[in-house]
Formats: sequence, structure tokens, C-alpha cells
Amino acid sequence: MARTIGEAKALKMLDIPDFRHLTKEKAVQLVSMLDRVDPEVAKAVLEQYPKFAEVVLSTAKDWKENVGKALEENGKVTKETITAVSAAMASLSDLVGREDTTPEERSEMADRMIDLAKLLNEIDKRNKDFILKVLGIGSVTLLGLVAVAATALGVNVKALESAADGAEDVI
Repeated sequence: MARTIGEAKALKMLDIPDFRHLTKEKAVQLVSMLDRVDPEVAKAVLEQYPKFAEVVLSTAKDWKENVGKALEENGKVTKETITAVSAAMASLSDLVGREDTTPEERSEMADRMIDLAKLLNEIDKRNKDFILKVLGIGSVTLLGLVAVAATALGVNVKALESAADGAEDVI
């Protein structure tokens, strides 16, 4: 695709007077336009690179905090669920051990305990899948930030794009 967006047009599209006024939201807009901008636009961003780097780093920090909160919340919910299932299994175990429990009741309770053990296994699997997905998204996000910085520096990012595609396949 031919690069058709010059600096003035990019600034107008971003609704900013110059690249020093680049906010997080505007940086995301700029990233979506990078494949169509003229090299001088990348050069103008490079001239303001400290501000651009600050925006990228701030975005990465915010993302890290949000991921940390999501992982923490996931851990709390998982722990509460495991505690509840474990309590149910303990109750069933107590009932199985009672003398007044019939063999049929013991068999039914053993089946329920097996189902609860399967549920615990499923909870563990989902938790691990969630963590892997978050880490995969983090990898793609990091590669994206590196690609943005590299583009601003005038680096050919084709290799970075294929690495990002490969990381998305893992997710």
C-alpha cells in the first residue's frame, strides 16, 4: 500500500497540534495508521520520541496493572471455589464413614466425590488456560509495542509482524 498520510494530515487526523501532544488514545490511533504514513511522519514522531516512549511505557504499565488485577481476582475466585468443593467432599467423606450409611448411599456418595474430583481438575485446567491466555496476550502486546517503537525508529517490522502472528497462533 502506498504511503499517503503526511505529517500535517496525520496531525489533523489525530486532532493534535504536534506529536508532543500524543496521548495514549492518540498513540493507538497513530499505530493503526503507521502502514499508511509517509516516512517523514515517522521521523516527526522520532523527533518527539521521548514523549512517544513515555506514552508507550505508560500504556504498558497500565496494561500490566490490569493484568495483575485480573490474575489476582481469578486466583481469589478459584481459591473460593476449590474451598467450597473441598468442603463438600469432606462432608461426603464423613457421611460415607458413618455406620448408618447403606451400601447404596456409600456408592452414590463415592460417585459424587468422583464428580467433585473431576470438577476440581476442570477448575485447575481452566485456571491454567486463563493464565496462559493472559501471558499470550501479554506477549502479543509487548511485540506490538516493540513494533510501534521500531516503526517510529524506521526499522523494518516484517519480522516482528510474523513473530506476532506466531504468538497469536499460540493463544
